[in-house]
Amino acid sequence: MLWFTKAKRLGQLFIDFQRRRAEVRGKPFRIWIETASCCNLRCVMCPNKELAASQKGLMTFDLFRKIIDECRSFASDVYLHHRGEPLLNPALFDMIAYAGRAGLKTRFHTNGALLAEDKARRLLQAGPHLVSFSFDGFTKEIYEKIRVGAVFETTLANIIRLAEMKKKQELQKPYIVIEKIRFKNPPAASDQRQIAETEQRLRAAGIDEIIEKEEYVWAEKNAPEAMAPRAGAVCTFPWYAVVICADGTVTPCPQDFHAHMQLGNVNQATLLEIWNGTAYQNLRRQMAADLQALVLCRKCDRLCRKTIGGIPVQYMTTFLIDHLAGYGRLRRMLGTQERN
Repeated sequence: MLWFTKAKRLGQLFIDFQRRRAEVRGKPFRIWIETASCCNLRCVMCPNKELAASQKGLMTFDLFRKIIDECRSFASDVYLHHRGEPLLNPALFDMIAYAGRAGLKTRFHTNGALLAEDKARRLLQAGPHLVSFSFDGFTKEIYEKIRVGAVFETTLANIIRLAEMKKKQELQKPYIVIEKIRFKNPPAASDQRQIAETEQRLRAAGIDEIIEKEEYVWAEKNAPEAMAPRAGAVCTFPWYAVVICADGTVTPCPQDFHAHMQLGNVNQATLLEIWNGTAYQNLRRQMAADLQALVLCRKCDRLCRKTIGGIPVQYMTTFLIDHLAGYGRLRRMLGTQERN
């Protein structure tokens, strides 16, 4: 009956969202925990290279354990990434295992450049539910232009090795995903034969899914105003999820890359105290009354996407499949193309 409990909780959160309640009766369902805010690459489309040095660092295991101990009774899953590269954190595998023992689904996103054989072995032992890789271009020329600082052959070998090790050990997890960005202004046309060969190698190794994602503009203060018509009036994030940066700062969503909208810090308060604290309630009220006054939210392209009941279709589809049906065959049958 776990699915029924999840559906009931999601229903309550949806009602609170629809009524624009400032004080949410439900507890956060999904938690982003930034295990690292620093990165080993300087990708052309990523703002990480502009992050202030004071914002770059690694989350300590003690802080991570505090967060998991607090949210284990109400969170459904945790994302162990945000602005940086999780594999830079030596405690990552212990973090995955600790969250798993707490009964939480774990997933993280990585560029894969650091996933050497010993780390791949430890990753499989830790047992995350999902690992997704940023791997653009599928040719050496394009990949290395986009993922500056990475070597095409090394990253490709790292991903293939992980998939083959999983297959050899007959493991059910992690579900392995490759994410490619569909750029608005793509690099020059590449060798289509090499692209096809790379994809064939990945699929033969046992990759579960290859996804193409549209490039989007980060919701930064200097970003251009959204040009597309606004489909949703209010963002769903403050009613169901929280983001916790490596230093413990809580922000409302992953789009706030520079952590401008600070709502508290888990070093100084519990997650639930912050969740319905003054700052969070004020944010929900302002979103409902005057979203245009929130500069980052106004410029975010998430609210320009198709919605059902005010919820972006992209998120609703993947969220329901993840939580009520699980990964795998159903996801592929529905043809899901993006994941938040």
